[in-house]
Amino acid sequence: MNQTVSRSMGEAVGASARLIEKCVDQAVASLQQAESAATGEQRQLLSDAWRQLLNQRVAFRNRFPRSLGTAFEAEAGERPRAATPRDELPTLSLSLVDDTEISRTIETSRLAQQLTATLERPLHELDALMSSALGLPTIQPERNPLRPAVYAQALREMMVEDHPDPAWPALWLRHMAAPLAQELEQVYKAQTHFLTLQRVSAANYRLRTSASPSRPAPLGGMSRPAPLGGMSQPAPLGGMSRPAPLGGMSQPAPLGGTGPRGPAWHGQPGSGAVPLDPFGQSGFSGFADLPVRNVEGGRLQQFLLRGEPQAHRPLAPSYYAQVDAELRALEAALDEAQPYDERAVRRQLHVPAVDRQARQVDTDSPLPEDWGRFKAARERALVRGRLKKEAREVGQVYGLEVVRRLVDRVADDPRLLAPVREAIVGLEPSLLRLAMVAPRFFSDAEHPGRLLVERVAERSFRHNDEFSVEFQSFLGPVARSFQRLNEIDPVESADPFRAALTDLQAAWAAQDALDDEPQRKVLDAVQFAERRQHEADRIASEFRQRSDLEGVDEAVREFVLGSWALVVAHSRLTQPERGIDPGGHIAVITDLLWSVKRDLTLRDPAKAFEVIPRVLMKLRTGLTMLGQQPSESEGFFLQLEALHRPVMKLRARHRHGSVAAPEPPPVTRPPQPARAPDEPWMGPQELHAAGFEEGPPTGPAPLATPSGHAPLEESGQLTAQEVDAMVERLSTGCWVDLHARQHWRRARLKWASEKRTLFLFVSHGGQPHSMTRRSLQKLLRERLLRLVDSEAVVPRALERLAESAPAPAPAA
Repeated sequence: MNQTVSRSMGEAVGASARLIEKCVDQAVASLQQAESAATGEQRQLLSDAWRQLLNQRVAFRNRFPRSLGTAFEAEAGERPRAATPRDELPTLSLSLVDDTEISRTIETSRLAQQLTATLERPLHELDALMSSALGLPTIQPERNPLRPAVYAQALREMMVEDHPDPAWPALWLRHMAAPLAQELEQVYKAQTHFLTLQRVSAANYRLRTSASPSRPAPLGGMSRPAPLGGMSQPAPLGGMSRPAPLGGMSQPAPLGGTGPRGPAWHGQPGSGAVPLDPFGQSGFSGFADLPVRNVEGGRLQQFLLRGEPQAHRPLAPSYYAQVDAELRALEAALDEAQPYDERAVRRQLHVPAVDRQARQVDTDSPLPEDWGRFKAARERALVRGRLKKEAREVGQVYGLEVVRRLVDRVADDPRLLAPVREAIVGLEPSLLRLAMVAPRFFSDAEHPGRLLVERVAERSFRHNDEFSVEFQSFLGPVARSFQRLNEIDPVESADPFRAALTDLQAAWAAQDALDDEPQRKVLDAVQFAERRQHEADRIASEFRQRSDLEGVDEAVREFVLGSWALVVAHSRLTQPERGIDPGGHIAVITDLLWSVKRDLTLRDPAKAFEVIPRVLMKLRTGLTMLGQQPSESEGFFLQLEALHRPVMKLRARHRHGSVAAPEPPPVTRPPQPARAPDEPWMGPQELHAAGFEEGPPTGPAPLATPSGHAPLEESGQLTAQEVDAMVERLSTGCWVDLHARQHWRRARLKWASEKRTLFLFVSHGGQPHSMTRRSLQKLLRERLLRLVDSEAVVPRALERLAESAPAPAPAA
């Protein structure tokens, strides 16, 4: 046993006291929980078991390091073998073994199997490094002195030293399995790191197949199965080997590791060894025959969707040879790519935002100076190539290709402003490093790496002008966050991405909070207008049943069923505590209708002279409360004056004797603004507060469809049917480009009324833009409101993953 392995075992023994303490504490808690759910004798057994285990805590802490050290010494002193009595129960001598010993061996074996299955990932790396440190030509998990079976055996032997109740150790072991696996994972990672620092190179499996029937394994132990082949055979009890993944089963990719990634070699580093022969007796290759780049897109989609059966297969030496050749060429080549052309970008500064041509961006594009060394495509390609060289398994290479392909697809999405696409290209080095530890992270909709790209793209839909101050305030923090991620090397987990996303979303939430208050007030106003209109329509339906409405002048009838129903509704909604007729607005209708009936007023002119002034004052007060401007109702009052004229002329004759007053000119009703059925009425102040857009403020916009917008007809105005179809496509949360106040604004539909007759859009800063259905239709028809395609970016890129790969770059 060499010094490196001895030091590794010594460190494991040193950590074992704390390990057993944690295992005892968690096992006691688990037994207590089981006790609370048990009844009768079982409850008592569990109670006695956890109390006895708690009493043994100090003794176990002192004894377990010695027991584990003894087991390690036994491992170091044994010769290489397929199995020993320590590892398994000899099949021909079962009758000579005590039943208690058989039970102990089975318990130990069960615990070892459970630990081995749970610790597959960290144990795989440690097996490879430990086999190499022991001077073995291939991975031999049963020779790893730190394997779970050794820990399980040492633990079981320690537990029976004081001869407790025979049922307790088995019970303790069952409840210790989970915490022991957690603690061993930390031990294995620590020793993997230690062996890597000692420059130990990982060994690999030697694959052998044979067309002839397999010979029976030696009696003392089972032969090792090929790790990448078919079904595994039973493994020795003491040194559990892990079966290889079955042909159709996908195994999770390891979470990376600190050990070197590369082809397997016989012997130890610097020994002049040659690459491991990838062919077995029948010519079956144990290595993946994988190209360095341009893996077929459909295969990548399947990899993301269902995993890859060969994800854990090692890579062939020819793969590394290709990577080395490309890296040498790339490192030797000068970066002759064109620098970022800032002047070409600014040539479109004075073009309307919606009519600018989308700039081409891809993974080979240069980036602005702010991106430092990663502004050059060559530097990003070097990161990609070096990571390919570090890859150890097929899944990692697939993961790197997925990132490259998806970044290209997102960068080619014209719906995103070019600086956003450039930022995602700039993030590629960090995404590639993440793919080494989580090759399939883009398949997980909740993974922080994918969410970061999605949320940035989604947030960017708020902007349509890359030169605006608002967009620059959004892009700056995003770019700085991405650049900080690129500085992390290596990426060991998704935590940095989670932290970056949390910080960005916190800043966005603070900005949204500033916009929410004015938006809330506007939304309250338009929703109140809708409720008021609903109530007014219901009240008008009741008024139509009034008998005194029959024979009334049409202007008065329209007023009562329209404006005055709104007054009554407004009064009820704003003063609900005052009953059904706050302000007496319903009561005045009786006097109003009486005052416009000539026959009735001429019979009782004295009453008319008393009622008419009171009615007029009440009507004007109610309309003022509603928020209606005097000019809006002037036509009605002129008509009302004409209807009151006969009785008022009678009064004038009485006042001036028999001299007839001159006949006034006939009254002409000014045209009333048309209101579509079910369209809520709003007063001028309400309209102003809600940011109402009443029709196009300028002439029609160009007919060309800018990138990112829903398709429009190529010639002429849209038909009424086409406009209606576009209106129906609008849903809360969708984005549009709106020409308002001489400027193209990116706005979002915040709210639409139940009958889709009133719409509220909000642009940057919480600026409201409300409009009726008629106004919206007119804007659509004149191309001054354009629907924006804001479908999620990453899912679309994933769908396009199977498309032909982009032309290969000049290097890795």
